[in-house]
Amino acid sequence: MDASAMTASFDQRTQLKMRRTVHSNPQEDIDIECSSSSFEDVKKDDYANNAGAANSRFSELTPLSRRIARFVSPLDNNPYLEAIARLVPPLAVLLLLPQLLWDVYDYSEPWSLARIVRNADLAWTALLHISSRPIAAVTLLTVVMLPRGGFKHKSFSGGFLSSLGSAVANVSQSSWKMSLTLSFILLHTVIFQMALQMGYPSLLWNPFMWGWYKVHLPQDIGSALSGACFEDLAARQPLCLQEWQWKELSSGTLSSSNPDDVLAVQRGYQYLQNNSGGILINALARNVVDAIPALRQNMEGLSPLVKDDKLALVVFENDSTDGTREAFKQWASEKNLGYSVDLMECGPNNPDCQLNIMDRYDSNLFTNPKASGVGKLGEFRQVLLEYILSQPKYEEYSHMIVLDVDLGTSLSPLGLLHTLGLKGDLAESSVVASSSSQVWPGTMGSIIPPYDLSAFRAEESESTRRARELHKSFCELMPKGDRWRNMCEACSPMQLFLIQSADDPSNHNGQPYPVTSAFNGLTLYPMSLIRSRGPLARYDSGDDNQRCEHVGFHLSLSDVMYVNPKWTMHLKPDKPGGPTGIRAIKTLVYAVFGRPNVMFAIVCGNLFFFYVFVAAFWAIGSVFKSVVLR
Repeated sequence: MDASAMTASFDQRTQLKMRRTVHSNPQEDIDIECSSSSFEDVKKDDYANNAGAANSRFSELTPLSRRIARFVSPLDNNPYLEAIARLVPPLAVLLLLPQLLWDVYDYSEPWSLARIVRNADLAWTALLHISSRPIAAVTLLTVVMLPRGGFKHKSFSGGFLSSLGSAVANVSQSSWKMSLTLSFILLHTVIFQMALQMGYPSLLWNPFMWGWYKVHLPQDIGSALSGACFEDLAARQPLCLQEWQWKELSSGTLSSSNPDDVLAVQRGYQYLQNNSGGILINALARNVVDAIPALRQNMEGLSPLVKDDKLALVVFENDSTDGTREAFKQWASEKNLGYSVDLMECGPNNPDCQLNIMDRYDSNLFTNPKASGVGKLGEFRQVLLEYILSQPKYEEYSHMIVLDVDLGTSLSPLGLLHTLGLKGDLAESSVVASSSSQVWPGTMGSIIPPYDLSAFRAEESESTRRARELHKSFCELMPKGDRWRNMCEACSPMQLFLIQSADDPSNHNGQPYPVTSAFNGLTLYPMSLIRSRGPLARYDSGDDNQRCEHVGFHLSLSDVMYVNPKWTMHLKPDKPGGPTGIRAIKTLVYAVFGRPNVMFAIVCGNLFFFYVFVAAFWAIGSVFKSVVLR
C-alpha cells in the first residue's frame, strides 16, 4: 500500500471515530433527518388543511361574496370580519334593488337609514304581493333546520324512492337550488291562497289577522253613542264617552286620550250644528238587499249628529232581481225617520229603472276581451249627481258622501266628525277620502291596504315619477280598450307600493295626505267645489271605458284631494269589495291565461323577485348559522 492510500484510509477511520464519539447511537442521525423532513411535511399539510377549510367555507358563497370575504378576512384573520363581509352582498341587494327599480326613497327628506329600510320593506312587499316579513322568516327558519351540508343520500330498494332521495340530497346541498325550490313553493302558496280568498273569502284563510282584526258593524253604533255629550268640553270623559266607545265609533282609529282627536271631533260636531247646510249620502244600488239593514243602521247613527234633519240618502237603483228596489221603496215611505230617503226613478215610461244592462262582472271576457271593467257606473253616477244638483231641496246641503252600499260596515261617525273638523277647514274646500282597508288576496292577512287600488292615483311628485311611469308601462302590456287596462291596477306592484307608501304611518304621521285620486268606498265632497266646476265636474271612465270612474271625476274637479287615515272602515274578510266566487275566479283566470304576454311578465317577474329575496335571506341565514356553529 503506498503512502497516499494509507493516508486516505487513516482519515476515514478518524472521521468514523469522531462520529461515534459525538453520536453514540447511529439511529439518532437517521431520526434527525426524518424529523426534519416530517416537520416540513406537517407545515405543508397544515397550510393545505387551512386552505381547504377556507375554500370549503367560501365555496357556498357567490363569486362576489367570495372575493369580498377573501379580501377582508384572510385565512388567519377574525372570523367575524369574514361574516360581516359575507353579509354585504345580500344586504346590498335587499336595500338597493328596489331603489334601482324605482325611486322608493324621497330624496327631499333628510337621509335616514330607518326610512331606507322601511321603504325597502314596502317595495319588497309590493314585488312579492305578500308581506316580506313572513317570507324572510320562513327562509331563515329553513336555513336553521336544514342539516349543515344538507341531507345525505340514502339508498332505497325502490327505483323511484332512490331517485327522489338522490334529488332531495342534491338540492339540499346547494344554496342556490334550495333558494330556487323554496321560492317556487312559496310563490305557489301565495297563488293558491289568492284563488282561495277570491273564490271563497273567509277570515279562516288569513291567519295573520286572527285575534286582532275587528270589523266594526253599524248595528253597534246606537249603543256606542248612548250618553254622548259632544258640546260638553269640560266633561270628565271626552264627549262623555268611554274609550271603548271611541274605538267602536271610529273603527279603532281615534282615542279619548289624544287631545288632537278630541278637538277635531268637537270641531266637526260644532260645524254640523252651526255651519253645515246638511249632508247627502249618494249611493248606487243593484242586488244589495242584504246590505240595506246595515245602511239603515248607519243612517240612524249619523242622524243625531246632523242638525234639523239635514241628512238625506239619495239612491240610484237599476236592474235588481233580489227585491232591492222594493226594500228601498218601503224604507222611503216611512215617516219620522230623522232623515229622508230619496229613490230615483227613470222617467214616467220606466220608473223602476229596468234598463236590462248586464252587470260588468258577468261579461264573457274570453269572447269579448274589451268588455268594460267599469260598465255603466260612470254614467249612473253622473245621472245621480246631476239629479242632486238639480233638486231645489238639496241646494243648501254643504257636503255629499259617496259610498259603496254593499260593504255593510260602520261608516265611523266619529271618523266623519274628525274629517269635518280637520285643521284649516280642509274638508270645507277639498275632497277627503276615507282610508278604508281590506285584506289583500294571497297575503294570508299580512297586507291590509286601503282597498280601492283602481281609484287610487298617487300625488304627482318627482319622488313618485319613476314608479308611476313603470305602472303605466305595466298597464300598457295590452292595447287601449282591453279589459287588462282596468285589471292592471290590482296586479301592479308599483301601484301597490305607491298606495302602501302613501298610507304608511311613518310617512303621514296620522295627518291627511294628498293624492291625485282615492275613493276606498267612502269619500266626502264639498258641494261648493262641485258647484263651482259646473258642467266640468263629470264622472269619466276614460277614452276606452276602462279607467275607474272616480279617477275621472277627481281629475275633473282640478283640485288636490286628501285621504284621512283616521276615518276608516274595516271591510269584512268574508265580504270584500269587488267580485268574489265564480265571478272572481273567471276574471283571474282570464287575466292570466287569456293574455300570454301578461302571464309571462307576471309569472316570470314574481318568480324572479321571490328567488332574489329568498336567496338574499338564505345567504344571511347561512352567515349567522356558520357563526353560531363555528
